[in-house]
Amino acid sequence: MAKKILINATNLNEGGGLQVATSFLKDLNQLDLSSQLDISVYVSSAVDKNLEAEFFDKSYFFEYKVKHRKEISLLNSSKLNQFDLVFTIFGPFFLPFYRKKHICGFAQPWVIYSAKDVLRKFNFLKRCFLTFKYFLAACIFKQADMLLVESNHIKELLIKKGFANEIEVVENAVSSVFYNQDEWQEINSDVFDSKKINIGVLSGGYPHKNLDFIVKLAINLENDYPNTFNFIFTIKSDQFIELMQGLQISSLQNLGPIKIYQCPDFYCQIDAIILPSLLECFSITPYEAMLMKKVVFLSDRDFFKKNCFSYAKYFDPLTVSSAIDLIENWFFNADSIDRDKQLDLAYRYAKKQINSVEKSRRYIQIIRNS
Repeated sequence: MAKKILINATNLNEGGGLQVATSFLKDLNQLDLSSQLDISVYVSSAVDKNLEAEFFDKSYFFEYKVKHRKEISLLNSSKLNQFDLVFTIFGPFFLPFYRKKHICGFAQPWVIYSAKDVLRKFNFLKRCFLTFKYFLAACIFKQADMLLVESNHIKELLIKKGFANEIEVVENAVSSVFYNQDEWQEINSDVFDSKKINIGVLSGGYPHKNLDFIVKLAINLENDYPNTFNFIFTIKSDQFIELMQGLQISSLQNLGPIKIYQCPDFYCQIDAIILPSLLECFSITPYEAMLMKKVVFLSDRDFFKKNCFSYAKYFDPLTVSSAIDLIENWFFNADSIDRDKQLDLAYRYAKKQINSVEKSRRYIQIIRNS
């Protein structure tokens, strides 16, 4: 008798977690699972919108439903006892009355890193709230039978923090969409300016992404290099309004959230990616940019350096002048032949990493073994 498995993506609505869930579910269509597992899939409306019907077969699964996370968490979690195993793609997700096995993906940097650089952005009450919120998140993660993480570095940090869960490492991977141009979708928008240097900020609008750093950076660059740079965000419109705080800066544009099928075209229309994150677990964005032969500017924190090594350019995410120096050196001082060589080395590095279909296969193998 086939085991009944639930893949839970009801809590994913933006950012990298949304993209990972979309890629994973899409790639499952390429694996032969029917004779071994009855897989049900519960997703948020955001995940559902990202799964294009043209490239994704919902009938492949035993059951596919769009649900709000409240429909299956907390007091309603007893309804999940019909399943032999629940795999929450990314937690935390509290299932107090589910009595069988719960595997939970972990990508919550607030739990394992010092958050002091982020917390100082807020007043005392907000700092207290966030500290308690992520203490609670850590407690919820500890209730899972197994945690899936995306690098050995994260596993080591969890163990140091006293997590006694079984922990498996499945490295993050660039979506198979990037390798199949038939699935690419064009972005028709005037936010890109072919007369300027377009720098993408492909990120969710979370506080730890440090996006206000980009605003300060853009202001400084506009003073030194008028009408030269164009920074393009991919956050929700209300988040962009809050970020700008009434400022009108022509070099700051917001495309809004994009689908995974639009990501390759986004990279085609930019010259660089910049991520000033203060906290991160494993962002796949640098690998995507390398694969598309775009230069990658990253904050000089271990969560980036331990995955991207010398294939990215690093700056201090608390010092705007550090990023300015990096951008100036790359676009105005570096030899074009040397730039091409560096981009090619980064491309080869990204190409050697695990592909997303193999990542999905490893997820399923872990589920089978559990």
